[in-house]
Amino acid sequence: MLKNSVVKSKEILKSLTLTNGAPGFEKPVARKVEELLDGIGTISYDKLGSIIVEKNGGFDNPRIMLAAHMDEVAFMVKGITEAGLIKFVALGGWWPHVLPAQKVVVQGNKGPITGVIGALPPHYLSPADREKVMPIKNMVIDIGAFDAKNVQELGIEVGQPILPFGEWTEMANPEIICTKALDDRVGVALMVQIMKNLKKHPNTVIAAGTAQEEVGVRGAKTAVNLVNPDVAIILEGPPADDFPGTAEFVQGAMRKGPQIRAYDPTAIANPGLFNFIKTRATALKIPFQVTVRDSGGTDAAVIHVHSHGVPSIVIGVPVRYAHTHIGLMSMKDFEHTTQLVVDIIMNLDQKTVKSFLEPVRK
Repeated sequence: MLKNSVVKSKEILKSLTLTNGAPGFEKPVARKVEELLDGIGTISYDKLGSIIVEKNGGFDNPRIMLAAHMDEVAFMVKGITEAGLIKFVALGGWWPHVLPAQKVVVQGNKGPITGVIGALPPHYLSPADREKVMPIKNMVIDIGAFDAKNVQELGIEVGQPILPFGEWTEMANPEIICTKALDDRVGVALMVQIMKNLKKHPNTVIAAGTAQEEVGVRGAKTAVNLVNPDVAIILEGPPADDFPGTAEFVQGAMRKGPQIRAYDPTAIANPGLFNFIKTRATALKIPFQVTVRDSGGTDAAVIHVHSHGVPSIVIGVPVRYAHTHIGLMSMKDFEHTTQLVVDIIMNLDQKTVKSFLEPVRK
């Protein structure tokens, strides 16, 4: 049974990661979510492009929001040189060091065009230059065009999105997946699987695939106004830190279970909800990792301060090499996270959610 579940999860995750969705251009991902959740609940959109799927479990309240952002870190065409090279800007947080010589796809008017971010061979670099990181403003994308006119003939214009080139690979241990856009298509895939797995639950669950998270959590700000939740679970693909040079303490290792985020600079988890989730994970014998992050942020930044406040938590599948062209993650972590969140929802009734807001008494 678990094996069949993993196969279905892989199919959903593959279809989502290989669908391109730069910030502001999430429509293809939203259409995929609509297709995957067809018949599950009532589907609507906000005016920024976030998709909202509402599923009633027999009770109108509490309203449980599952949020996962649909966009991925990407780029946009800034200009075209006379030689036919493309200048670009970043959409989201990139470390320039990881970009040279990587393949990208420009979403042109006549279809996708493959390009390569130019990289000087070491033969042309002085020892000092080899130690420097080239700023993105000095980089170009080479699509093999003859000149600027040729670029335009291929359907490429200023303002079009550019995405990392997508490939899907199951590693030597097939539990480990290598693909692009795991931040946050793994969250979107979790959201889809959770909604599919829910039976009769004591609440109303609203899945929100949000837009433009990578450029300032913009979609979450508009979507939460429509959802108006009583509690929120933000599903993420947070950076794993089980790799040399990443962190002083390993709090997000692959194959160690879901990350439950206690803190980042944009949101502090509601203590009642936080403890409730740890209790449920322990009861289910699901391994989990508690993270305290001194940088970064998620859709929780705006969701938890909506209206009079929303008890919120970030739960994620650790992803190695986040915000690069590829990432690695464990399907075991994915299945454990799905199981945990379904259980949480099945136990979130009005009394439990109300308890998260009660003052601590001696």
